[in-house]
Amino acid sequence: MLQQLLFHTLMSCLFWRLMLFCDVQKRPIAHLPGDIIIGGIFPIHKEVSNLTGRTDANDFICTGLQPRSVTDALSMIFAIEQINNSTFLPGITLGYEIYDSCSDALMATQAMLQLLPEAMSTNNSKECKATETVPSVKAVVGEEYSEISIAIARFLSLHFIPQISPASTAAILSDKVRFPSFLRTVPNDKHQTEAMVKLIRTFWWNWVGIISSDDDYGRSALDFLNILFPQHGICRAFSKIVPSYGEHPDLPNVITSITNELSTNKANIIIIIAKGPFVVKLFKEVIRLNISKTWIASDAWSTSKEVSSIKNIEKIGTILGFNFKENRAPGITEYLLNLNPREPEARNDFLKEYKELRFGCTDEYRIYLECIESALENCSNSESIKQKSPLACRIENIYLANDDYLLNNTEWGKSHSTYMAIEAISSALKNLICKDGTCEKNQSLSPQELLKEIKNGTYSRSGEIFRFDSVGDVLNGYDVINWQYLNHTTEFKIVGNYDISDGIITLNKSIFMWNTDTDMAPFSNCSQSCSPGEYKKHSDISCCYECIKCADNYFSSTTDETQCTKCQLFEWSNSGSSTCENRTVQYLEWSNPFAITLITFTISGLLLLLAIGILFIKFSNKPPVRAAGGNYSYLIIASLLSSLASIFFFIGQPSHTFCQIRQPLYGISFTLCVSCILIKSLRIIFAFHLANRLKKFTKLSYTPLAIIIILTGIQICICVLWMILRRPFYLEDYKIPQFLVLQCDEGSYVSFGIMLGYIGCLALICFILAYKGRKLPEKYNEARSITFSMLIYIFVWIIFIPVYMNTSGIYLSAVQVVAILASVYGVIFCHLLPACYIILFKRKNCNRELYLKSVCAFYRARQRVFSIRNTGLQSQPTDSNLEAQVTNISQLQPKRRSTAVTVKRRRKSF
Repeated sequence: MLQQLLFHTLMSCLFWRLMLFCDVQKRPIAHLPGDIIIGGIFPIHKEVSNLTGRTDANDFICTGLQPRSVTDALSMIFAIEQINNSTFLPGITLGYEIYDSCSDALMATQAMLQLLPEAMSTNNSKECKATETVPSVKAVVGEEYSEISIAIARFLSLHFIPQISPASTAAILSDKVRFPSFLRTVPNDKHQTEAMVKLIRTFWWNWVGIISSDDDYGRSALDFLNILFPQHGICRAFSKIVPSYGEHPDLPNVITSITNELSTNKANIIIIIAKGPFVVKLFKEVIRLNISKTWIASDAWSTSKEVSSIKNIEKIGTILGFNFKENRAPGITEYLLNLNPREPEARNDFLKEYKELRFGCTDEYRIYLECIESALENCSNSESIKQKSPLACRIENIYLANDDYLLNNTEWGKSHSTYMAIEAISSALKNLICKDGTCEKNQSLSPQELLKEIKNGTYSRSGEIFRFDSVGDVLNGYDVINWQYLNHTTEFKIVGNYDISDGIITLNKSIFMWNTDTDMAPFSNCSQSCSPGEYKKHSDISCCYECIKCADNYFSSTTDETQCTKCQLFEWSNSGSSTCENRTVQYLEWSNPFAITLITFTISGLLLLLAIGILFIKFSNKPPVRAAGGNYSYLIIASLLSSLASIFFFIGQPSHTFCQIRQPLYGISFTLCVSCILIKSLRIIFAFHLANRLKKFTKLSYTPLAIIIILTGIQICICVLWMILRRPFYLEDYKIPQFLVLQCDEGSYVSFGIMLGYIGCLALICFILAYKGRKLPEKYNEARSITFSMLIYIFVWIIFIPVYMNTSGIYLSAVQVVAILASVYGVIFCHLLPACYIILFKRKNCNRELYLKSVCAFYRARQRVFSIRNTGLQSQPTDSNLEAQVTNISQLQPKRRSTAVTVKRRRKSF
């Protein structure tokens, strides 16, 4: 703090030396003497034309009179005159001393030297103790631009002289350590940038460009936007910082760079936080290049007549902006319409310059009038001519002339903020120097006392209540402005407001006027909105993304979804779907044409087996029946019936019970069938190939029933273990899109494979044994039947494996049903039907004698072959020997359980 104090004291002493070179009498001023002086600094002119080329401290040329700033100064004068003409401060006359900053910090600093000569004087103390001086100016109103307010606030804060700005919004000015005496009747830029962000989010924009001035005002707002944008999902399309000085030599290049960016960047929303003069230069170039955007204006130019009067301004696009709450002090309108000298001792160089500009008759304007009167085309219409009143060159005393030009060019938000500043200062003065209806004129009033009183006061003279918060700001909110173009004129339409206290922006969208091709709010997003059925895949820039279609069985029902939602299990969707649909329940229904075909074959097989069984029972004593297996043929028929019955568990809606029954039923049934066939194969081998060599062994070991029980029991054990370890179960399969497939899962496919493999092994053994005995007597051809039936089974189930593994859905069960039918029909056609054919159509050959003759002939041929192979010396077997061997074959037949004698049993073997 001590270092700051020494710095400001040194600077004050130095600037006092600088002021000695300034001719203060030549400087324009608005002045009224009084008991208490209130200073004012306003940007009456928009720029200093030779700022970079000046060689002397007094060599300033201010150009471009700004009517809106003249109005702000007049609002201060109006407020002071109102107080002086009332009994608000009895016995006290307020004076004013208003200077022009020319929109430049250096000029404003010189104005401060003139405004506070006592405070800056080095003669007050040998040690130049600036804090001990009591300046005649008790408070200062101004400046409007933040960078200028910061420059003068450093000097005013040194003496704690109250400074109240009607428009400076830079957030840095809320720092009471650096600027303890600064106050303002407007909010700081933090709130304005928050309002901008909420406006942007209201219209769902997220791709925004920013143009800001290279000063405290622009950089402060830019910093806030850079913080707020990521918090609200907004991305900065580009950011350009422009010189704050309108005559900067690099400004043309900067504007070219900006227009190039505007031409190539797809951002349609551009925020401009800069002064009006720069905006004028930028917009003229933008209009020339036919670039149309939607612009968001800061308070510095949101109601600028200078900008709105640009030729073809409507081609610029839509302009939205924020301005301070608009209000008008009572009587201000009449005051601006009657600007005549009221106080003889008052001086107002700015009003004089304005009237000369507005009503003065210049050579240029005289030539223009002559051109118009001559009805010539292409009459020169410069900016200075546009500012002329129709009364120019037609009245004698221009200083008494008035019109509504100032009224139409007033920015009422700033004008009213200036009026509020005078209200606060005058009310604080009243509290300090007035008691019991009288005020002490000669009271020594320090700036610190006045500053403290202003900070703590609550004010309501103009009908609205306001006060300064802890950092010296007034939180009175913003109006949202929409520039509307009607009949070649621009209206600043208030279309909403922003309430700082609750952070809510309120917009009346029905009265918005969008100057776009569609007359609707523009699109300004990095990426197009993702449609329902798509989701956003973000890139490195959070606002930019790619729209990806939702995958199968996923959906997104609204726009701009960040992820797709998975459909429920009983629903499905195609890629890119916005909704899910219910799956179609599928299983091998009884009404399915293929199922009907399978059922037809199954029932046909059942009927055929029943017919065969009846036929076998009727002709049970006939050799073909005995050759087909005798009593065991009934087991074969029963097992085949059971196998076909298992098919009904493969068709129709599955259940846990059906799933657990069907495979074991088929596996055990067909194992029993193959076991019976295996017994027949063994009987043939033992009878025709091993009868002599293993006669005793075969008699002892050939117990058919035991073999059948053992072989079938093994399969039963396999199925039991299957049911214990991992049994088949009912399954809802969702793998196929659109369908909910109801099917049976085999549980342990290893067990399933072992079950089928075991049957295959038995079938293979039967096939090998039957193939060995394929050269049997013509009448005794069971080996060939077994060979073909087992060959069909093996072939079918070899084909079944790859087909089954590559099939899914409802036809998975159908594949196995086809295999079962093929296997059953293979046994029926190759094993059972030949016996039926002989019984029905070859009855003459269906007797024991013919079978014995066939067998004898087979053995004669076989014995000859053996004799030749062995020694070639053995005699041919006699018929009696052959008969004995046939008798041995008969003895290998299964014994019938009857009361007949043993001899009769042997005779009935075939």
